[in-house]
Amino acid sequence: MEYAAAAASAPPGWRHFTRRDIDRLPAAVHRHEMSKVPPEDVRMLEAGDPSAEERLLRAMFWTLTYHLEPERWDQLAQVEPVAPAIIEALPAVARALDVGAGAGRLTHHLEQRSEHVVAVEPSIGLIQLLRRRLPRVHAIAGWAESLPVRDGWSQLTAACGALGPDAVVLRELARVTCEGGVIALINPEEPEWFEARGWEVNEVAPATVKPHDRWIDEFFGPPDPPRFLVTKMKER
Repeated sequence: MEYAAAAASAPPGWRHFTRRDIDRLPAAVHRHEMSKVPPEDVRMLEAGDPSAEERLLRAMFWTLTYHLEPERWDQLAQVEPVAPAIIEALPAVARALDVGAGAGRLTHHLEQRSEHVVAVEPSIGLIQLLRRRLPRVHAIAGWAESLPVRDGWSQLTAACGALGPDAVVLRELARVTCEGGVIALINPEEPEWFEARGWEVNEVAPATVKPHDRWIDEFFGPPDPPRFLVTKMKER
């Protein structure tokens, strides 16, 4: 998501974090995320502008949650299950890849439908949760922009709520997917962008939100289970 859009759409919980929390991010994550800050905002941050600091915290809300408080994200994911109709629409394959896997919300469905599953996730905290929950899955740290997976390995390359129309990421998804394989994005950013470019877009009835503590709404806003599936077959 673009920096300005991420800042504008930040949930209420952004106020939970401070500039000091950004400095607590792992060095590689800090570099990765700060590279997205527009030059003008960098200059304003260096000058101590409070409005630029607020935009930074807003834009980094999800990154701060994933890396510093992964249990919070995991609790949200558990009350926002993937709709059964989406899972049923995914092909059963021998080799599946989950990109931006989090703590395994989608991964555990792929494990039930695939012989071999690789999960890629940049947050070490979320990877640790996933490994404890799904020990048969090969979970590795990595970014969607540079997937640690060999060319053409995956027959189903999937992601849930993590990706959008980023040219670098889409090239990586295509690179790791075999000919005739399927790329499936669940609740991507801007599904209309994909539809306009020939991807198949399906909207299904969302799963029922599970009972949960009030803090989840106060921190993340009302839960919104995934309801869009965007797919494309890699041409042979």
